[in-house]
Amino acid sequence: MSEKLDTSPEDEAIKNEAREFMTGLVGSGIGDNTAECCTENPTPEGADIIQAWISKYSSDNDGNQQATIMNDFWSIYDPYRTSIWSMTYDEADSNENLQETIDLVTELLHKPEMVNLKQNHDCFGVVHVLEDLSIEGIWLFNGPDPTKMYSANEDTSWYTFTQIGPEANDHVKAAVAKLLMPTDDGKLNGKVIKDTKVFP
Repeated sequence: MSEKLDTSPEDEAIKNEAREFMTGLVGSGIGDNTAECCTENPTPEGADIIQAWISKYSSDNDGNQQATIMNDFWSIYDPYRTSIWSMTYDEADSNENLQETIDLVTELLHKPEMVNLKQNHDCFGVVHVLEDLSIEGIWLFNGPDPTKMYSANEDTSWYTFTQIGPEANDHVKAAVAKLLMPTDDGKLNGKVIKDTKVFP
C-alpha cells in the first residue's frame, strides 16, 4: 500500500490497544461486541454460512429488491458462528483523487494474502468509495472478529472495524442494510457512492 503517513510505533501501539478493546466489549448493539455471539474461532459451520451467503448474494443481487436480499441475509446469519463489522478508512483526509482512492480499496481486497481467506470462506465484504473520498464497508466474518484478516493483510491497519450486533434487532438490521444494500438514490450517509467493490 502506498505510504500516506509516517506512522510511529506509539501510533501502532494505540491502534493495537483499540483493537483489543473492541474485541473485548460486551453488548448487543452497534459498536458493541460479543455478549451472546461467537465464543469460538472460525469454524467449518461458519465457513459454510459465508459460502452460502456469497452464493445467495450473487444470485439475489441480480435485480432483486433490498428487502428480499436482506431477508435472505438474516435467514443465513448466525451470531454464534459469524459476526458483522463495519469498516472505515482512517486516513480519508489524505486521499487526493477518486481513482487513487478506488485503487486503495482494490489493493486491500486483492493482496495475495487474501487468497486464503477467499478459499477458506473466512469473510465476505462490500466496500464503498464515497464522493468525499471516504471509504466505508461492511464485512461478515467466520468467527467472532476480523482477527484472521488482520493477520493476513497488514493494510487493515489503515482501517477501523466496529462490530454491528450481534443481536439482529431493528437498529442493527437498518445499519447493516444501509451498508450492504444502499437504496438512498445511490448515496450512503448523504454522500454519493462513486464505486463499490465486493470480496471475494
